[in-house]
Amino acid sequence: MISGSITRRWAKALFAIGQEHGNLLGLLKEVQRAADAWTTSEELRDTMTNPLIDSRARLAVWSSLIKRIGATRMGKNFLMLLFEKARLTELAGIARELQDLCDNKDNRLRVEVIGAVPVSEGVVTRLRSALMRSTGKAIMVTTREDPSIIGGVITRVGDLMYDGSIRTGLSRMKEGMVK
Repeated sequence: MISGSITRRWAKALFAIGQEHGNLLGLLKEVQRAADAWTTSEELRDTMTNPLIDSRARLAVWSSLIKRIGATRMGKNFLMLLFEKARLTELAGIARELQDLCDNKDNRLRVEVIGAVPVSEGVVTRLRSALMRSTGKAIMVTTREDPSIIGGVITRVGDLMYDGSIRTGLSRMKEGMVK
């Protein structure tokens, strides 16, 4: 089974449990905190995936993390189940899928705008308004800088990417000249 379908199944199961028990937002935050710890700590990933480290030691490390993030009983049970089923490597994907399910439920759409320089608030406001009109959803915009795109912007809306960067434009011109 491919990783995407695994993460989707785990996220859907947790989403259903969270909705059923009325603590979906809390579970999402707990899973995101655990996923953030996982993705930002190479030492944690190395420890938890190293078969040479005793399973009791790995369990102690994972239990300590769960306690540190302040997981509820339900969050703890979920995170321990991931450990027991050797699915910790899927944690970041599960967190993303769970966020997507929550966004869909709440009629939200997340958009990322990447500019060579800081993207102005005016551009963000116009983009948000246009996307709200076209999708009927609340738009959550994040921005970041990537000087390598030279100029213009790249906009990611869900799985779609609209590339209006100068780097891509120059690359297309180069390909056209070579042909």
